Amino acid sequence: MYEKINERIPNFDLHPVFTIDGTQSWKGYQEISKIINYEMQKYESKCVLVIDSYYHINHKELREYFIDNIKPQLVICTDDLRADDDILHERLDKFITNDRINGVFAIGQIDEYFDSEKIKTAQELIHNTTQGMIVVYGIGAALVTKGDILVYNNITIQRVKDGYLSSLSNWGMNNPHEDPLTKEKIFNFVEAKYFDNHKRHLFNDMDYVIDGDDIDNPVMVTGDDFRKTLNYFASHPFKLEPFFNRGVWGGHWCKDVLKGGLDRENTAWGMTGWMNFQNALAKLGNHEFRIVGRDIVQYKPIEFLGNQNYFWFGYNCPLGCDFLDTWGGGNLSLQVHPDISYAQEEFNFPFGHYESYNMLDTSENSQVYLGIKEGVKKDDLVKAFKDAQITGKFDDEKWINHFPMKNHDHIYIPSGTIHASGKDTLVLEINPIGFQTFKLWDWGRIDADGKPRPINIDHGEKVIQERYQTQFVKDQLISKKAEIARGTGWRKEHSGTMEYELLKVDRYWFNKPIFFETKDHVKLHVLVEGEEAMIVSPNNEFEPIEMHYAEAVFIPASIGQYVIKPKNRSDEDLAVLEIYMDMGNAYQ
Repeated sequence: MYEKINERIPNFDLHPVFTIDGTQSWKGYQEISKIINYEMQKYESKCVLVIDSYYHINHKELREYFIDNIKPQLVICTDDLRADDDILHERLDKFITNDRINGVFAIGQIDEYFDSEKIKTAQELIHNTTQGMIVVYGIGAALVTKGDILVYNNITIQRVKDGYLSSLSNWGMNNPHEDPLTKEKIFNFVEAKYFDNHKRHLFNDMDYVIDGDDIDNPVMVTGDDFRKTLNYFASHPFKLEPFFNRGVWGGHWCKDVLKGGLDRENTAWGMTGWMNFQNALAKLGNHEFRIVGRDIVQYKPIEFLGNQNYFWFGYNCPLGCDFLDTWGGGNLSLQVHPDISYAQEEFNFPFGHYESYNMLDTSENSQVYLGIKEGVKKDDLVKAFKDAQITGKFDDEKWINHFPMKNHDHIYIPSGTIHASGKDTLVLEINPIGFQTFKLWDWGRIDADGKPRPINIDHGEKVIQERYQTQFVKDQLISKKAEIARGTGWRKEHSGTMEYELLKVDRYWFNKPIFFETKDHVKLHVLVEGEEAMIVSPNNEFEPIEMHYAEAVFIPASIGQYVIKPKNRSDEDLAVLEIYMDMGNAYQ
């Protein structure tokens, strides 16, 4: 296990907060109501307040403790403007599909959830109400009218997904007891597409923004301060707030070493560097305010991503990393990811899915399953997977390569490669923005809901690459740690292997400062050896930020030049990963 665990003071930042100077905030419905009421009183005869929302906002509390305090003349809730159930199903079922975990990424706008005649009637009511205060609230409220004052009630992605684990229904669907995986699928493939697109078009119109994650104590800031905060994160190095989730194969490394997820049964997944799922924490005025990671990318895509990444990936951050913790747990499922053509054809997703494993900590038992044995035929392998669903037995030694792993080993996993991390290992999983995973064999395990974990052989057999066999894997997918550069007090190793690889992962060993440039690319750094380092600006354009062992730090493209150096003088080498997308490789 991590050799220094008994001699170190845990320093992994579980709650990184960044102070935004010159801002203010209000906490609780009473304070928020007072501010909004004051703003509405500025209008002499009629004022239309619009409270648009992401999903899983508690509208009952909002109505009782906020809206009713304002004493409006007219109140319109967008839940009453939705299309009838049969119409919704007609519009959305083609995206939802009957698959338990896979759908088709929706095309369209949030207005597809609504009845256009009901919206027209609501607009006429607003027009015909000539005196007093009018409140329009709920998801998509700004579709009805932008009003005089626009408040956006925000919430984190994880809060929504946690709701689906309990009794939360998908919007417009009465499905509180449906399989949580299916509810989350509907969110990922349909709801999030509509909600995010709608929110993106409102950023510049928001007069106030509420962090609604804490139902009982929401925090509100001005739209200007909210946008100021998004600008800050698009121009400064920052860490996201990590979180940890259990899994049937989960271990306890994150608990023991990072002191994370102590309230969890295990820490199978540790989210540490995913803009799509995590949040940034900001101190605005006297209160903390959660900034949804997606919002940073969607508001300032070029500043954060760089021109090339924005050209290729749009409003998507192409970098991400997380922990796969099997220490004291079990093997991950044998799985495979689709290439870009299959992702486009089947799921309307513009990107394929490939990834890499960096071995952050290993034991004598550590191994990976990677590629198929020499001479194996795909048809025979697929039949063996299908038979295993009946017999409950799969001879992995016969079909799948096993490779022992040690600290800092790095493997590349292109689309179509059967793979899994073995037990008693802590993997830093480094991914682009791919989405789909097809499980082929899960060792006969039952999930937390008492059901067999979803197996996707029907999809998997269509994307498995027969050519990724033993010798190819050894030659192309297991990093040789080739040194490619060195200077005073540092050396650089390339962890990438395949010639057409776009995801660059390099490792720097250092005991002296190293100079970096973003070169118009967002970058992600992870300290993989040593206790702490510093990221500083050579021109004092941003405040220094500490980077502790295993932490991930984003460097927006707009930063340009920066330096990573040891925090303390020492002859002991530290190691940091540099992760970015180099689309230029496609043309070499």
